[in-house]
Amino acid sequence: MPDPHKDLAEIIEPSAPPVAAARADYAPLFLLAAVVVLLVVIAWWFWRRRAPLRALRRLARSPDTQAGAAGLARLTEGRAVPESWRMDLERLRFARPAPDAAATLARLCREAEGLLRARGGSK
Repeated sequence: MPDPHKDLAEIIEPSAPPVAAARADYAPLFLLAAVVVLLVVIAWWFWRRRAPLRALRRLARSPDTQAGAAGLARLTEGRAVPESWRMDLERLRFARPAPDAAATLARLCREAEGLLRARGGSK
């Protein structure tokens, strides 16, 4: 009787060892998505953090000084500001428009920007 290991070994293919099914590796994609989300959150945080300063710059260029002064009052509401600054703002808001009202509003906005920068930009 022929020995199957010797005589038939060249004819019969060896059985393949069991191999786990190949899985797609999603870890790099998840890592990339997490980095993108983190970058978007950081960009949004910086954008929101600078919003009061951008608002001050818009108010300083406002053609309507009384409306600009009202916006400046809303922006600085609840903050500790010097009394002279507050009086100039109230005069600009409620008195008749003076010829130098635009310059006064621009000066108040510059000073408020300094106050916001010194205190971290938010309440």
